[in-house]
Amino acid sequence: MDLRYEARRNVSIYAADLIERCIGCTIAIGSGSTVKILIDELTKKGIINKFRYISTSIDTTLYLRKAGARDIESGICPGDIDIYVDSADEIDPKLNLLKGGGGALFREKIAMLSSNRRIIIADETKLVERLGSTRAVPLEVEIYAISYVLKEIERLGYRVKYRETEGKLGPLISDNGNVLIDVYTGPIEDPVSIDKLLKNIEGVITTGIFPYMDYEVVIGRLSGAIDILKR
Repeated sequence: MDLRYEARRNVSIYAADLIERCIGCTIAIGSGSTVKILIDELTKKGIINKFRYISTSIDTTLYLRKAGARDIESGICPGDIDIYVDSADEIDPKLNLLKGGGGALFREKIAMLSSNRRIIIADETKLVERLGSTRAVPLEVEIYAISYVLKEIERLGYRVKYRETEGKLGPLISDNGNVLIDVYTGPIEDPVSIDKLLKNIEGVITTGIFPYMDYEVVIGRLSGAIDILKR
């Protein structure tokens, strides 16, 4: 048995049960493998086509359509979203998040900020003492500014590189047409300050640091239990 998969499935079932109570609502969906498990659970319940979806990536849009969802907005994020559900790459004890491994950080951040209720689902391996412990900090950067941004980040003392992917030469481009770069900060003592520091560089659109935004974090334990974390 894959304990990590079962932990992610358990929190996805929990989130699907919450969403089921809100038939007809507008639901924003993040990106990644855990989110796809959530979509699978909504499909199993037979309610996949009973919501208006706000998608944060082409990948999520395609998966929703394959599951049978038809009312999907992916062009402009509205400001009246009922529930936002997503996962995270790292979660610290203060419930700050590091996201953007899938390259949809800007859209995810806007969708989260536009939502009345915010739910993060993840397995316990995503819990860290400090953000940056296991992952680089992703940035979404205007293409024209990439050389300047790389130089400025190196000047701050961090190792940085633009993200590449198999099957394509050169930088990985986000769904918004921007470059994705990764900053190797190491463990971060003050995520809010680092988020501001990096965003202050001209050309940086946003970072993968999500300072606490009044959300609940649902953690699936490898034991099969579920923990609900809130500030």
